[in-house]
Amino acid sequence: MKKNTLYFLLCTLPLFFLNVNTTHNWGDDFAQYIHQAQYFAKDNNYLQWHFESNSLDREYAPPSYPNGFPLLISPIISIWGFAVKPILLSITTLLLAWLWVIFKFLNRYTHSSIALCITLICAYHHYLVDFKQFILSDIPCALFCSIYLYQRTKEDVNKQSIIWASLALGLAFIIRSQAIVFLGAEALFFISQYLKNKQTFSFKHALLNPFVIGITCLLFYLISNSVGPQHTLSSLGFYKQLYTQTQHTWTFIIVDNIIYLGTLLPSFFSGWAFDQHLQLLYTLIGTALLGVSLFGFIRSWKASLLDWGFICMLILVLITPVHQGLRYLFPMWLPMLYYLLKGFQAIKITFCLSLLNKKMAIVACVLFIAMQYDTIEGATHNNDMGWSPYAKNDLQALKFIKTTIPDTSLILFSKPRALSLYTGKRTSLLAEQSSLSENYNYFKSNPSYFVLVRKELTSPYYINFVNQYKGSKDSVQINNFFTLYHLY
Repeated sequence: MKKNTLYFLLCTLPLFFLNVNTTHNWGDDFAQYIHQAQYFAKDNNYLQWHFESNSLDREYAPPSYPNGFPLLISPIISIWGFAVKPILLSITTLLLAWLWVIFKFLNRYTHSSIALCITLICAYHHYLVDFKQFILSDIPCALFCSIYLYQRTKEDVNKQSIIWASLALGLAFIIRSQAIVFLGAEALFFISQYLKNKQTFSFKHALLNPFVIGITCLLFYLISNSVGPQHTLSSLGFYKQLYTQTQHTWTFIIVDNIIYLGTLLPSFFSGWAFDQHLQLLYTLIGTALLGVSLFGFIRSWKASLLDWGFICMLILVLITPVHQGLRYLFPMWLPMLYYLLKGFQAIKITFCLSLLNKKMAIVACVLFIAMQYDTIEGATHNNDMGWSPYAKNDLQALKFIKTTIPDTSLILFSKPRALSLYTGKRTSLLAEQSSLSENYNYFKSNPSYFVLVRKELTSPYYINFVNQYKGSKDSVQINNFFTLYHLY
């Protein structure tokens, strides 16, 4: 055990030197998390937040996020203020904890050397190395979802395992609400156990564990909401609108998501490269491994909690009208790796063909990490300044807005939460799924407002909104990247 721990740490510690930057790009979700964390940290900058959600919007983001992740990073905000690097270091620490859970889980079903190699392939996966530079809740959520699955799928599930599983899922739920699907998995597992063992089934005994887990999640949810900012708009309306007021039929959404997953999932098992021919090879490898994982899923199906958790998370992805990328699949990584492992084991049993042993696992691990060279090399230095609020032109524009625009004026921008975080101004966004006239009517209560356009960031919708505005307008070009329009 000590030797495995040492090998794991030696092989994963370099992650602390990859994409742990001092700046953040023009993402917008991170600004909401920082704002909520400032509340818990008693940071006075919290009062300078003036983002106003657009009720016409159906896809941008809910008006607030679960409080779990802001609570996690609030001690960092208390000590260092809004400093990107300390937060990214904490996310990297959580990433290593997640990888350790993956290693421990896989080690149940295979040799420690093979489990370690698969874990390292995950650690230096191109998407994960790139993703860890963002202040987002997905990695912490994946960690606690994985702890829940690790504890809940033990052969001998005792009281201690249920306590850990309950706490982990409760934390995952208040970090990212998609973790609620595992409560659905608990229900389906309960039903499947009843159907399988009708004669000997004990309702009292079988209900105890899911009841404890469900009550724990409810308590975490209530406590989290009670300690959060007051008078915050509920996110339930946003999610209701997202799933009920879609522009497409459910058949179209599901088929579209199946096609999207067909292109997305192979990248889970492969690398990424600038060279198109090399990328084609990676895609073929990823597709083949996806096939092995599917074979493992079919051959290992036992209607277990792990199986139902995978199914429930897959259903959520299929019915969600917006694409989230691989990050939406983070809680599924544990079962997907399990099915991959079971696929190789099933191939060995069925075809007497051993494709996964210690030597092959080591060779595959080394080759896979080598495949990630472009991503790893780029992650060794801070390379996001070209598309960042910290770039020279962006800093100039933010300073201009902060010192020139009145605090009472509203600014429409495609990244409104980030703009409010850096300037303290009133900000909102256009609902691009709605018509221009609907947006004009929505903002007409403002006698005048501004529209900020940044080259290579702002969508053409904002340009059309300005060009087709019927009232008076003028503009100022702050620099080569930013133009500010005044509509009145």
